[in-house]
Amino acid sequence: MERLEEMASKVDDPRLEQAREKLEQASTIESGEADPETAKQAMDNVQEAKRLLALTRKENLKEIRQLELDRVVDFFEKNVRQHARPTEATSFDNLVRTAQRAIDNNGGEFESHMDDLRGRNFVILWRQDWFVIDRFKWLAQDTYLFPDAREHSRLVAIGVEALKASDIDKLRTVVVNLDSIRIGSTDDDEMMAGANIVRS
Repeated sequence: MERLEEMASKVDDPRLEQAREKLEQASTIESGEADPETAKQAMDNVQEAKRLLALTRKENLKEIRQLELDRVVDFFEKNVRQHARPTEATSFDNLVRTAQRAIDNNGGEFESHMDDLRGRNFVILWRQDWFVIDRFKWLAQDTYLFPDAREHSRLVAIGVEALKASDIDKLRTVVVNLDSIRIGSTDDDEMMAGANIVRS
C-alpha cells in the first residue's frame, strides 16, 4: 500500500485505484485465517494489485525509477549511512550517480543498480545486532508467512534460545533459515519490514 501511495503521488493512472481496491479487500482478512479459500482469495488480490502496479510502472518508467532511486537514497541517508564504513558510503554514493545516469539515459541496467543499492543497505544493516533481533521478532510473530508451521516453530524456538544466550551469530543463522522458508518475495519493503528502522 505504501508503494502504491508513492506511485500515486507521481503518476495519475486508474490502475492504481484498482490496485488499492484489491489491497483493501486483502487487508480485511485476519492474519490467522483458517479458511484456505479466504486466504487464497486474499493472496490472489495481492498478486493482482502487484500486477497492476507493475503495469503502471512499465508505462511511467522514468518517473517510477526516479521515485525508487530517491526512496533507496532516502532510506540510506536516514537509516544506514551512520552505520556505513567510509568506503561503503563513498561506493554507495558513486552507484547512486550511476543509477541516476541510467534513469536519464533510459538504461536497461537501472534495475541491477537498484538491486545492488538495496543489497548494500542490507549488508550494512545485517552487521547491526539490533537489526537482526528486530528482523527475528518480525519473522517469529508473522506465522502466516510460513507454510510449514512446525518448521517455523522449531526455528523460532532455536532463535529464542539464541536471543536469551545473546548468541547473535546463531540468531543470524535462524533469520536466514526463516527467510528461506517463508512465503513471498524479498524485495526492499519486505526485507526491511521486520526491523524497527527508525531509531533514536
